[in-house]
Amino acid sequence: MGVDIGTEGTKALVIDEQGRIVKRAYSSYTFDVPKSGWAEQDPEIWWNAFRSCLGDLWAQGISPADIIAIGAAGQMHSSVLLDETGEAVMNSILWNDTRTKTVCDQILRSVGHERYQALTCNSLLPGFTLGKLVWVKTHLPEVYERIRHVLMPKDFINHRLTGRWTADVSDASGTGIFDVRNRRWQTSLMSELDLPQAWFPPVFESGAIIGSVTPAASEATGLQTGTAVIAGAADNAAAAVGMGIVDRDRGLISIGTSGVVLSCLEEAPSAQKAATQNPTLHVFCHAIPEMWYAMGVTLAAGASLRWFRDSLGHGASYDALMDAAAQSEPGSNGLIYLPFLTGERTPYNSDQLRAGFIGIHLQHKPAHFVRSVLEGVAYSLRDCLEVVQSLNRHVDEFIVTGGVVNSPLWLQILSDVLDRPLAVRSYSEGAAYGAAALAGLSQGFWTRIDALVKDQPGKERVAPSSNVAVYREGYDRYKTYAQSLLHRL
Repeated sequence: MGVDIGTEGTKALVIDEQGRIVKRAYSSYTFDVPKSGWAEQDPEIWWNAFRSCLGDLWAQGISPADIIAIGAAGQMHSSVLLDETGEAVMNSILWNDTRTKTVCDQILRSVGHERYQALTCNSLLPGFTLGKLVWVKTHLPEVYERIRHVLMPKDFINHRLTGRWTADVSDASGTGIFDVRNRRWQTSLMSELDLPQAWFPPVFESGAIIGSVTPAASEATGLQTGTAVIAGAADNAAAAVGMGIVDRDRGLISIGTSGVVLSCLEEAPSAQKAATQNPTLHVFCHAIPEMWYAMGVTLAAGASLRWFRDSLGHGASYDALMDAAAQSEPGSNGLIYLPFLTGERTPYNSDQLRAGFIGIHLQHKPAHFVRSVLEGVAYSLRDCLEVVQSLNRHVDEFIVTGGVVNSPLWLQILSDVLDRPLAVRSYSEGAAYGAAALAGLSQGFWTRIDALVKDQPGKERVAPSSNVAVYREGYDRYKTYAQSLLHRL
Protein backbone atom coordinates (compact mmCIF):
# COMPACT_ATOMS: atom_id res chain seq x y z
CA MET A 1 0.00 0.00 0.00
CA GLY A 2 1.13 3.52 -0.82
CA VAL A 3 -0.29 6.65 0.82
CA ASP A 4 0.23 10.29 -0.12
CA ILE A 5 -0.62 12.87 2.57
CA GLY A 6 -1.23 15.89 0.37
CA THR A 7 -2.15 19.49 1.03
CA GLU A 8 -5.68 19.20 -0.35
CA GLY A 9 -6.30 15.49 -0.03
CA THR A 10 -4.92 12.06 0.84
CA LYS A 11 -4.51 9.32 -1.74
CA ALA A 12 -4.05 5.62 -1.08
CA LEU A 13 -3.51 2.79 -3.51
CA VAL A 14 -2.62 -0.89 -3.50
CA ILE A 15 -0.31 -2.52 -6.03
CA ASP A 16 0.18 -6.21 -6.72
CA GLU A 17 3.38 -8.23 -7.07
CA GLN A 18 3.84 -6.99 -10.65
CA GLY A 19 3.47 -3.37 -9.60
CA ARG A 20 0.00 -2.97 -11.13
CA ILE A 21 -2.47 -0.70 -9.34
CA VAL A 22 -5.30 -2.83 -7.95
CA LYS A 23 -7.45 -0.26 -6.11
CA ARG A 24 -7.40 3.45 -5.33
CA ALA A 25 -9.01 5.72 -2.74
CA TYR A 26 -9.05 9.46 -2.13
CA SER A 27 -10.24 11.78 0.62
CA SER A 28 -10.24 15.54 0.08
CA TYR A 29 -9.91 18.44 2.52
CA THR A 30 -8.76 22.04 2.57
CA PHE A 31 -6.31 24.15 4.55
CA ASP A 32 -6.92 27.24 6.66
CA VAL A 33 -5.69 30.72 5.71
CA PRO A 34 -5.87 32.78 8.94
CA LYS A 35 -3.98 35.68 7.32
CA SER A 36 -2.60 36.55 3.91
CA GLY A 37 0.53 34.45 3.37
CA TRP A 38 -0.38 31.98 6.14
CA ALA A 39 -1.48 28.37 5.61
CA GLU A 40 -2.31 25.85 8.34
CA GLN A 41 -3.81 22.40 8.89
CA ASP A 42 -4.80 20.33 11.89
CA PRO A 43 -2.74 17.08 11.69
CA GLU A 44 -5.82 15.11 12.73
CA ILE A 45 -7.23 15.89 9.28
CA TRP A 46 -4.53 13.70 7.72
CA TRP A 47 -5.12 10.80 10.09
CA ASN A 48 -8.88 10.92 9.55
CA ALA A 49 -8.43 11.13 5.77
CA PHE A 50 -6.06 8.15 5.87
CA ARG A 51 -8.62 6.13 7.82
CA SER A 52 -11.32 7.20 5.35
CA CYS A 53 -9.19 5.96 2.44
CA LEU A 54 -8.67 2.63 4.19
CA GLY A 55 -12.40 2.27 4.74
CA ASP A 56 -12.96 2.91 1.05
CA LEU A 57 -10.35 0.29 0.09
CA TRP A 58 -11.93 -2.28 2.40
CA ALA A 59 -15.33 -1.47 0.84
CA GLN A 60 -13.82 -2.07 -2.61
CA GLY A 61 -12.88 -5.60 -1.58
CA ILE A 62 -9.27 -5.20 -0.45
CA SER A 63 -8.60 -7.46 2.54
CA PRO A 64 -6.28 -6.15 5.29
CA ALA A 65 -4.64 -9.57 5.20
CA ASP A 66 -3.51 -8.83 1.63
CA ILE A 67 -1.45 -5.79 2.68
CA ILE A 68 2.16 -6.91 3.16
CA ALA A 69 3.75 -3.50 3.75
CA ILE A 70 2.81 0.18 3.87
CA GLY A 71 4.74 3.18 2.62
CA ALA A 72 3.67 6.77 3.18
CA ALA A 73 4.66 9.93 1.33
CA GLY A 74 3.62 13.43 2.24
CA GLN A 75 3.83 17.17 1.79
CA MET A 76 7.27 18.45 2.73
CA HIS A 77 8.30 21.08 5.30
CA SER A 78 4.91 21.29 7.05
CA SER A 79 5.70 21.40 10.76
CA VAL A 80 4.15 18.78 13.01
CA LEU A 81 4.95 19.89 16.55
CA LEU A 82 3.93 17.39 19.22
CA ASP A 83 4.02 17.19 22.99
CA GLU A 84 5.34 14.27 25.02
CA THR A 85 2.08 12.33 24.49
CA GLY A 86 2.16 12.72 20.73
CA GLU A 87 -0.62 15.32 20.57
CA ALA A 88 -0.17 18.40 18.35
CA VAL A 89 0.57 21.57 20.31
CA MET A 90 -0.75 23.72 17.43
CA ASN A 91 -1.89 23.48 13.84
CA SER A 92 0.77 22.51 11.32
CA ILE A 93 2.31 25.52 9.57
CA LEU A 94 2.34 24.36 5.96
CA TRP A 95 5.03 24.40 3.29
CA ASN A 96 3.30 27.25 1.42
CA ASP A 97 3.13 29.51 4.49
CA THR A 98 5.50 32.48 4.12
CA ARG A 99 5.13 34.15 7.55
CA THR A 100 8.69 33.19 8.53
CA LYS A 101 10.53 35.15 5.81
CA THR A 102 11.89 37.72 8.27
CA VAL A 103 12.92 35.00 10.73
CA CYS A 104 14.70 33.06 7.98
CA ASP A 105 16.58 36.16 6.86
CA GLN A 106 17.67 36.79 10.48
CA ILE A 107 18.96 33.21 10.83
CA LEU A 108 20.88 33.48 7.56
CA ARG A 109 22.50 36.73 8.68
CA SER A 110 23.44 35.12 11.99
CA VAL A 111 24.88 31.93 10.52
CA GLY A 112 26.08 33.50 7.28
CA HIS A 113 24.36 32.90 3.96
CA GLU A 114 27.20 31.02 2.29
CA ARG A 115 28.12 29.08 5.42
CA TYR A 116 24.52 27.98 5.88
CA GLN A 117 24.31 26.78 2.27
CA ALA A 118 27.64 24.99 2.61
CA LEU A 119 26.37 23.14 5.69
CA THR A 120 22.92 22.16 4.38
CA CYS A 121 23.20 22.33 0.54
CA ASN A 122 20.25 24.76 0.64
CA SER A 123 19.36 28.27 1.65
CA LEU A 124 16.74 28.75 4.36
CA LEU A 125 13.41 29.37 2.65
CA PRO A 126 10.22 30.38 4.48
CA GLY A 127 8.50 27.04 3.93
CA PHE A 128 11.24 25.09 5.69
CA THR A 129 10.72 23.76 9.21
CA LEU A 130 13.61 25.55 10.93
CA GLY A 131 12.17 29.01 10.39
CA LYS A 132 8.82 27.87 11.79
CA LEU A 133 10.41 26.58 14.98
CA VAL A 134 12.17 29.90 15.59
CA TRP A 135 8.97 31.80 14.70
CA VAL A 136 7.00 29.78 17.26
CA LYS A 137 9.73 30.35 19.86
CA THR A 138 9.48 34.10 19.27
CA HIS A 139 5.73 34.55 18.89
CA LEU A 140 4.21 31.62 20.81
CA PRO A 141 6.68 30.88 23.63
CA GLU A 142 4.09 28.99 25.71
CA VAL A 143 3.49 26.66 22.75
CA TYR A 144 7.21 26.29 22.11
CA GLU A 145 7.77 25.11 25.69
CA ARG A 146 5.40 22.18 25.09
CA ILE A 147 7.25 20.82 22.02
CA ARG A 148 8.95 17.46 22.47
CA HIS A 149 8.86 16.02 18.93
CA VAL A 150 9.22 17.55 15.46
CA LEU A 151 7.89 15.44 12.59
CA MET A 152 6.79 15.75 8.97
CA PRO A 153 3.18 14.87 7.98
CA LYS A 154 3.93 11.35 6.77
CA ASP A 155 6.01 10.72 9.91
CA PHE A 156 2.95 11.66 11.97
CA ILE A 157 1.00 8.91 10.18
CA ASN A 158 3.88 6.48 10.70
CA HIS A 159 3.94 7.31 14.41
CA ARG A 160 0.22 6.64 14.70
CA LEU A 161 0.73 3.30 12.94
CA THR A 162 3.85 2.06 14.73
CA GLY A 163 4.28 4.14 17.89
CA ARG A 164 7.81 5.03 16.73
CA TRP A 165 9.36 8.46 16.22
CA THR A 166 11.14 8.43 12.85
CA ALA A 167 12.13 10.51 9.84
CA ASP A 168 13.52 9.66 6.43
CA VAL A 169 16.39 11.35 4.61
CA SER A 170 14.29 12.90 1.83
CA ASP A 171 11.79 14.64 4.12
CA ALA A 172 14.44 15.62 6.66
CA SER A 173 16.27 17.36 3.81
CA GLY A 174 13.52 19.98 3.72
CA THR A 175 13.66 20.92 7.38
CA GLY A 176 16.53 23.36 6.96
CA ILE A 177 18.45 21.66 9.76
CA PHE A 178 19.76 18.62 7.86
CA ASP A 179 23.19 17.75 6.46
CA VAL A 180 22.03 16.70 2.99
CA ARG A 181 25.51 15.85 1.79
CA ASN A 182 26.05 13.27 4.56
CA ARG A 183 22.36 12.30 5.07
CA ARG A 184 22.18 13.11 8.79
CA TRP A 185 20.92 15.84 11.12
CA GLN A 186 23.00 19.02 11.18
CA THR A 187 23.61 18.88 14.94
CA SER A 188 26.13 21.71 14.96
CA LEU A 189 23.43 24.07 13.65
CA MET A 190 20.99 22.76 16.23
CA SER A 191 23.44 23.66 18.99
CA GLU A 192 24.21 27.02 17.45
CA LEU A 193 20.50 27.90 17.24
CA ASP A 194 19.68 26.41 20.67
CA LEU A 195 17.36 23.70 19.35
CA PRO A 196 17.09 20.51 21.46
CA GLN A 197 18.51 17.56 19.48
CA ALA A 198 16.07 15.26 21.28
CA TRP A 199 13.20 16.80 19.33
CA PHE A 200 14.47 15.34 16.06
CA PRO A 201 13.89 11.60 15.54
CA PRO A 202 16.26 8.96 14.18
CA VAL A 203 16.55 9.28 10.41
CA PHE A 204 16.37 6.33 7.98
CA GLU A 205 16.68 5.68 4.27
CA SER A 206 13.22 5.86 2.72
CA GLY A 207 12.78 2.14 2.07
CA ALA A 208 13.91 0.98 5.50
CA ILE A 209 11.39 -0.87 7.67
CA ILE A 210 10.83 1.23 10.80
CA GLY A 211 8.24 -0.90 12.60
CA SER A 212 4.85 -2.51 12.22
CA VAL A 213 1.19 -1.74 12.81
CA THR A 214 0.40 -1.81 16.53
CA PRO A 215 -2.75 -3.36 18.03
CA ALA A 216 -4.11 0.13 18.77
CA ALA A 217 -3.52 1.24 15.18
CA SER A 218 -5.09 -1.97 13.92
CA GLU A 219 -8.24 -1.26 15.91
CA ALA A 220 -8.39 2.30 14.56
CA THR A 221 -7.74 1.45 10.91
CA GLY A 222 -8.62 -2.15 10.22
CA LEU A 223 -5.05 -2.91 9.18
CA GLN A 224 -3.61 -6.15 10.49
CA THR A 225 -1.36 -5.99 13.53
CA GLY A 226 2.24 -6.63 12.51
CA THR A 227 1.96 -5.24 8.96
CA ALA A 228 5.35 -3.77 8.03
CA VAL A 229 5.72 0.01 7.77
CA ILE A 230 8.63 1.67 5.99
CA ALA A 231 10.12 5.11 6.65
CA GLY A 232 8.51 6.51 3.50
CA ALA A 233 9.51 9.65 1.63
CA ALA A 234 8.80 13.27 0.86
CA ASP A 235 6.09 13.58 -1.76
CA ASN A 236 8.38 14.77 -4.54
CA ALA A 237 11.01 12.13 -3.84
CA ALA A 238 8.31 9.45 -3.77
CA ALA A 239 6.78 10.82 -6.99
CA ALA A 240 10.20 10.62 -8.62
CA VAL A 241 10.44 6.97 -7.59
CA GLY A 242 6.89 6.34 -8.80
CA MET A 243 7.69 7.84 -12.20
CA GLY A 244 11.06 6.06 -12.52
CA ILE A 245 13.17 9.21 -12.04
CA VAL A 246 16.19 7.46 -10.58
CA ASP A 247 19.02 8.58 -12.88
CA ARG A 248 20.25 11.94 -14.11
CA ASP A 249 18.86 11.47 -17.64
CA ARG A 250 15.22 11.75 -16.58
CA GLY A 251 13.42 14.54 -14.75
CA LEU A 252 10.06 15.09 -13.14
CA ILE A 253 7.49 17.84 -13.56
CA SER A 254 4.67 17.78 -11.04
CA ILE A 255 1.60 19.98 -10.80
CA GLY A 256 -0.31 19.44 -7.60
CA THR A 257 -1.13 22.25 -5.20
CA SER A 258 2.44 23.41 -5.90
CA GLY A 259 4.49 22.95 -9.04
CA VAL A 260 7.86 21.20 -9.18
CA VAL A 261 10.69 20.65 -11.64
CA LEU A 262 13.12 17.96 -10.43
CA SER A 263 16.16 16.15 -11.76
CA CYS A 264 18.45 13.56 -10.19
CA LEU A 265 21.99 14.09 -9.01
CA GLU A 266 24.59 11.37 -8.63
CA GLU A 267 26.29 13.32 -5.86
CA ALA A 268 25.50 16.28 -3.65
CA PRO A 269 27.31 19.54 -4.45
CA SER A 270 30.50 20.20 -2.55
CA ALA A 271 30.43 22.68 0.30
CA GLN A 272 32.22 25.21 -1.91
CA LYS A 273 29.70 24.84 -4.76
CA ALA A 274 26.67 24.77 -2.46
CA ALA A 275 27.80 27.98 -0.79
CA THR A 276 27.40 29.97 -4.00
CA GLN A 277 24.49 28.21 -5.72
CA ASN A 278 21.16 29.91 -6.44
CA PRO A 279 19.51 30.29 -3.00
CA THR A 280 16.11 29.16 -4.35
CA LEU A 281 17.51 25.89 -5.70
CA HIS A 282 16.57 22.90 -3.54
CA VAL A 283 19.09 20.06 -3.17
CA PHE A 284 17.67 17.11 -1.24
CA CYS A 285 18.38 13.45 -0.59
CA HIS A 286 16.53 11.13 -2.96
CA ALA A 287 14.44 8.24 -1.68
CA ILE A 288 17.02 5.99 -3.37
CA PRO A 289 20.22 5.47 -1.33
CA GLU A 290 23.29 7.35 -2.57
CA MET A 291 21.19 9.58 -4.83
CA TRP A 292 20.16 13.24 -4.53
CA TYR A 293 18.02 15.58 -6.59
CA ALA A 294 17.82 19.25 -7.57
CA MET A 295 14.43 20.93 -7.52
CA GLY A 296 12.68 24.23 -8.15
CA VAL A 297 9.26 24.97 -6.66
CA THR A 298 6.42 27.32 -7.51
CA LEU A 299 4.00 27.64 -4.62
CA ALA A 300 0.62 28.00 -6.35
CA ALA A 301 0.34 25.78 -9.42
CA GLY A 302 -2.79 23.65 -9.17
CA ALA A 303 -3.74 25.97 -6.29
CA SER A 304 -4.04 28.79 -8.82
CA LEU A 305 -6.60 26.90 -10.88
CA ARG A 306 -8.51 25.89 -7.77
CA TRP A 307 -8.52 29.49 -6.54
CA PHE A 308 -9.81 30.69 -9.91
CA ARG A 309 -12.55 28.06 -9.94
CA ASP A 310 -13.71 28.87 -6.42
CA SER A 311 -13.34 32.66 -6.55
CA LEU A 312 -14.00 33.69 -10.15
CA GLY A 313 -15.20 30.57 -11.93
CA HIS A 314 -18.59 30.28 -10.21
CA GLY A 315 -17.70 26.77 -9.04
CA ALA A 316 -17.43 25.40 -12.58
CA SER A 317 -15.92 21.95 -12.98
CA TYR A 318 -12.31 21.65 -14.04
CA ASP A 319 -13.46 20.08 -17.32
CA ALA A 320 -15.64 23.12 -17.98
CA LEU A 321 -12.73 25.43 -17.24
CA MET A 322 -10.50 23.53 -19.64
CA ASP A 323 -13.18 23.66 -22.33
CA ALA A 324 -13.38 27.42 -21.84
CA ALA A 325 -9.58 27.81 -21.97
CA ALA A 326 -9.54 25.93 -25.28
CA GLN A 327 -11.67 28.73 -26.77
CA SER A 328 -8.84 31.21 -26.22
CA GLU A 329 -5.93 31.54 -28.61
CA PRO A 330 -2.40 30.71 -27.34
CA GLY A 331 -1.06 33.66 -25.39
CA SER A 332 -4.52 34.62 -24.10
CA ASN A 333 -4.61 37.70 -26.33
CA GLY A 334 -1.79 39.28 -24.35
CA LEU A 335 -3.14 38.55 -20.87
CA ILE A 336 -0.48 37.42 -18.36
CA TYR A 337 -1.20 35.74 -15.01
CA LEU A 338 1.37 35.88 -12.20
CA PRO A 339 0.70 32.89 -9.86
CA PHE A 340 1.98 34.44 -6.63
CA LEU A 341 -1.05 33.79 -4.42
CA THR A 342 1.09 33.14 -1.34
CA GLY A 343 4.35 34.73 -2.45
CA GLU A 344 6.86 32.70 -4.43
CA ARG A 345 9.79 30.42 -3.85
CA THR A 346 11.81 29.69 -7.03
CA PRO A 347 13.36 31.92 -8.27
CA TYR A 348 12.21 34.95 -6.25
CA ASN A 349 12.02 33.82 -2.59
CA SER A 350 9.52 36.53 -1.69
CA ASP A 351 6.74 36.53 0.86
CA GLN A 352 5.47 39.86 -0.47
CA LEU A 353 4.83 39.00 -4.13
CA ARG A 354 1.15 38.57 -4.93
CA ALA A 355 -0.74 37.24 -7.92
CA GLY A 356 -2.26 39.34 -10.64
CA PHE A 357 -3.60 39.51 -14.16
CA ILE A 358 -1.67 42.02 -16.26
CA GLY A 359 -2.60 43.43 -19.64
CA ILE A 360 -6.39 43.29 -19.34
CA HIS A 361 -8.23 45.09 -22.16
CA LEU A 362 -11.75 45.32 -23.58
CA GLN A 363 -11.40 42.30 -25.85
CA HIS A 364 -10.70 39.88 -23.01
CA LYS A 365 -13.34 37.26 -22.25
CA PRO A 366 -13.55 34.71 -19.40
CA ALA A 367 -11.81 32.12 -21.60
CA HIS A 368 -8.70 34.31 -21.77
CA PHE A 369 -8.51 34.49 -17.98
CA VAL A 370 -8.74 30.70 -17.57
CA ARG A 371 -6.11 30.04 -20.20
CA SER A 372 -3.80 32.71 -18.78
CA VAL A 373 -3.85 30.86 -15.43
CA LEU A 374 -2.67 27.67 -17.18
CA GLU A 375 -0.01 29.62 -19.05
CA GLY A 376 1.14 31.58 -15.99
CA VAL A 377 1.73 28.36 -14.05
CA ALA A 378 3.67 26.98 -17.01
CA TYR A 379 5.82 30.14 -17.09
CA SER A 380 6.56 29.74 -13.39
CA LEU A 381 7.70 26.17 -14.05
CA ARG A 382 9.94 27.47 -16.84
CA ASP A 383 11.55 29.67 -14.16
CA CYS A 384 12.11 26.54 -12.05
CA LEU A 385 13.62 24.66 -15.00
CA GLU A 386 16.14 27.44 -15.61
CA VAL A 387 17.35 27.17 -11.99
CA VAL A 388 17.47 23.35 -11.89
CA GLN A 389 19.56 23.26 -15.06
CA SER A 390 22.37 25.00 -13.20
CA LEU A 391 23.17 21.60 -11.63
CA ASN A 392 21.96 19.16 -14.27
CA ARG A 393 21.63 19.80 -18.00
CA HIS A 394 21.65 16.12 -18.91
CA VAL A 395 17.90 15.44 -18.73
CA ASP A 396 16.68 13.79 -21.93
CA GLU A 397 13.10 13.19 -20.79
CA PHE A 398 10.74 14.89 -18.37
CA ILE A 399 7.85 12.82 -17.03
CA VAL A 400 4.76 14.67 -15.81
CA THR A 401 2.63 13.75 -12.82
CA GLY A 402 -0.24 15.32 -10.88
CA GLY A 403 -3.65 16.59 -11.91
CA VAL A 404 -2.26 18.20 -15.06
CA VAL A 405 -2.08 14.79 -16.74
CA ASN A 406 -5.88 14.84 -17.00
CA SER A 407 -5.79 17.89 -19.27
CA PRO A 408 -4.38 17.49 -22.80
CA LEU A 409 -4.62 21.27 -23.20
CA TRP A 410 -2.53 22.07 -20.11
CA LEU A 411 0.01 19.41 -21.06
CA GLN A 412 0.39 20.96 -24.51
CA ILE A 413 0.79 24.44 -23.03
CA LEU A 414 3.45 23.09 -20.66
CA SER A 415 5.35 21.38 -23.47
CA ASP A 416 5.22 24.53 -25.60
CA VAL A 417 6.34 26.87 -22.79
CA LEU A 418 9.22 24.58 -21.78
CA ASP A 419 9.94 23.79 -25.44
CA ARG A 420 10.49 20.17 -24.49
CA PRO A 421 8.77 16.88 -25.20
CA LEU A 422 7.00 15.49 -22.15
CA ALA A 423 6.09 11.94 -21.19
CA VAL A 424 2.92 11.02 -19.32
CA ARG A 425 2.32 7.71 -17.60
CA SER A 426 -1.07 6.03 -17.38
CA TYR A 427 -1.36 6.81 -13.66
CA SER A 428 -1.15 10.20 -11.97
CA GLU A 429 -0.62 9.11 -8.34
CA GLY A 430 3.14 9.35 -8.56
CA ALA A 431 3.87 9.86 -4.85
CA ALA A 432 1.47 7.17 -3.62
CA TYR A 433 2.75 4.76 -6.26
CA GLY A 434 6.36 5.50 -5.35
CA ALA A 435 5.64 4.91 -1.66
CA ALA A 436 4.00 1.58 -2.51
CA ALA A 437 6.94 0.64 -4.73
CA LEU A 438 9.39 1.37 -1.89
CA ALA A 439 7.27 -0.76 0.44
CA GLY A 440 7.39 -3.63 -2.04
CA LEU A 441 11.14 -3.19 -2.41
CA SER A 442 11.50 -3.61 1.36
CA GLN A 443 9.81 -7.01 1.07
CA GLY A 444 11.96 -8.22 -1.82
CA PHE A 445 9.19 -8.26 -4.44
CA TRP A 446 11.52 -6.47 -6.86
CA THR A 447 15.11 -5.34 -6.76
CA ARG A 448 15.13 -2.33 -9.11
CA ILE A 449 12.58 0.46 -8.94
CA ASP A 450 13.34 1.76 -12.43
CA ALA A 451 12.77 -1.68 -13.96
CA LEU A 452 9.46 -2.02 -12.10
CA VAL A 453 8.21 1.35 -13.33
CA LYS A 454 9.38 0.81 -16.90
CA ASP A 455 7.32 -2.37 -17.04
CA GLN A 456 4.09 -0.48 -16.28
CA PRO A 457 1.91 0.07 -19.37
CA GLY A 458 0.96 3.33 -20.99
CA LYS A 459 3.42 6.18 -21.44
CA GLU A 460 2.23 8.84 -23.88
CA ARG A 461 4.31 11.68 -25.25
CA VAL A 462 3.48 15.32 -25.88
CA ALA A 463 5.69 17.24 -28.29
CA PRO A 464 6.06 21.03 -28.59
CA SER A 465 3.77 22.55 -31.22
CA SER A 466 3.97 25.56 -33.51
CA ASN A 467 3.02 27.75 -30.54
CA VAL A 468 6.54 27.68 -29.07
CA ALA A 469 7.37 31.13 -30.47
CA VAL A 470 4.19 32.64 -29.00
CA TYR A 471 5.06 31.27 -25.59
CA ARG A 472 8.68 32.33 -25.80
CA GLU A 473 7.45 35.91 -26.18
CA GLY A 474 4.88 35.36 -23.43
CA TYR A 475 7.55 34.06 -21.05
CA ASP A 476 9.73 37.11 -21.68
CA ARG A 477 6.79 39.38 -20.80
CA TYR A 478 6.01 37.26 -17.72
CA LYS A 479 9.61 37.65 -16.50
CA THR A 480 9.54 41.40 -17.11
CA TYR A 481 6.31 41.82 -15.15
CA ALA A 482 7.39 39.56 -12.27
CA GLN A 483 10.77 41.25 -11.85
CA SER A 484 9.23 44.71 -12.10
CA LEU A 485 6.73 43.81 -9.36
CA LEU A 486 9.49 42.35 -7.18
CA HIS A 487 11.62 45.49 -7.50
CA ARG A 488 8.69 47.68 -6.43
CA LEU A 489 8.21 45.85 -3.11
